[in-house]
Amino acid sequence: MNSTELTTELAQKLLLSKKEVAQRLDDAIAVITAELLKNNSVALYNFGTLEIKKRDERISVNPASGKRMLVPPKLIVKFKTANILKEKLKEETI
Repeated sequence: MNSTELTTELAQKLLLSKKEVAQRLDDAIAVITAELLKNNSVALYNFGTLEIKKRDERISVNPASGKRMLVPPKLIVKFKTANILKEKLKEETI
């Protein structure tokens, strides 16, 4: 599902225009992004938790050339699935 499909689906369920739903999604993403940039985790009820983790610098080897290079440290977003969502997914695969 892409963002257009999500917007259309939510607009139908909420009985709102696609433009209103798109704006609300943009606002929600802006709030989540701002909290992550403040190094706060964001917990979404029955869905999961987003948090920022620092990946340390490391040495990587290019398999084609064999060259070693230093990969600088960077911040990444980690997602931890909520237990209730894990259980629902487990039930669907059985």
